[in-house]
Amino acid sequence: MRIPLLISLVAGTVAACGDAGPDLGQATAASTVGDHETTTCSTSVVLELSRQIAAEVGCLNPGQLVPFPEGNGVVFAGAAVLPYASEAGRADLLDAVAAGGGLELQLTSAYRTVAQQYLLYRWYQLGRCGIPVAAAPGSSNHESGRAIDVANWDAWVGLLGDHGWAHDVPGDDVHFDHAASPDLRGTDVLAFQRLWNRNHPELPIDEDSQYGPMTAMALAAAPAEGFVQGPSCPGAGLDVAVVGVDAPRTVVAGQVFTVAVTVRNIGVIAWPAGAALVTAEPIGRASPLAAASWPRPDQAAALDAGVAPGATATFAFDAWAPAVDTATEYAEAFTLAVGTDHVGAVALVVTVTPGVGGGDGCSTGGRRGGLGGGLIALALVAARRRRR
Repeated sequence: MRIPLLISLVAGTVAACGDAGPDLGQATAASTVGDHETTTCSTSVVLELSRQIAAEVGCLNPGQLVPFPEGNGVVFAGAAVLPYASEAGRADLLDAVAAGGGLELQLTSAYRTVAQQYLLYRWYQLGRCGIPVAAAPGSSNHESGRAIDVANWDAWVGLLGDHGWAHDVPGDDVHFDHAASPDLRGTDVLAFQRLWNRNHPELPIDEDSQYGPMTAMALAAAPAEGFVQGPSCPGAGLDVAVVGVDAPRTVVAGQVFTVAVTVRNIGVIAWPAGAALVTAEPIGRASPLAAASWPRPDQAAALDAGVAPGATATFAFDAWAPAVDTATEYAEAFTLAVGTDHVGAVALVVTVTPGVGGGDGCSTGGRRGGLGGGLIALALVAARRRRR
């Protein structure tokens, strides 16, 4: 299995109107990674950027990271879990869970990108968030997909130890390492460097896999919700660019709304009929935005006809705004499935407000382009290929 290969990300990032400050587990729009050094203790604020980095790692080392699902004893304890490991690490992890006889494995962290490690290390340096020990960015085993953190670690020392997961880092009780997995440290640094240079050709940094001062400064300045020009894996003939995403800026709880995603085939082979837009992270957790026509793996938004290179296609589907007590931002990612290959990514970011009529003062009016009033601005993304 391969991680979805993302090439273009956030189209139309929006902020919660009247937000008093970032909540744990909830990202704040239009923020940089550095903005969160003193505002939160959850790496979920850089989850979308981290998904881009993970996907770029998939471009650099196809098949080295594989997803694993929540369920059957695996519980994601928090909003910042990136559920990837090596093939061997995943197999041993799931074998340990199967041997647990129904005992829940409460994961607080699995694969971790350099963006997440940057924040953890800064919080550790600043004496924040109760972090007892943290590796410098670029040096953590989490960045290889060969480490996990387990909330109920004491119940799992023996079981995980019997299946290749060592519990041997002094002072870091929740941490387990899978030494048999390949050491990919530095690959996520290179992935970030490539993403930065793709988006900032006027301010390039070295693509050397080394975490140095220039990379640290670029990370602090990087958008927490991901770059406009996302990861790209050219060469397989399949490639896609996001032309635009139309969706409401703000919706009221209980409202059903339409999302329209327009993409362009920038590869060298045609997409066949049946190519589909599906959720990019099918990890067993239902989206809170899922409506009747939500594009999931067993009910995809599929094309009726093929799309030639250079042509565009539009996928339209419904989403539903869940009940909320305060204005809450939701982000979801989708990928284009062409046969067994997954390419591209589209991020939908929308703020849900409580009450009838959006009583918090947010405006849903105003034409921003595309398919009607109250729509987010189109992010016109042309995927650039950098000469290497």
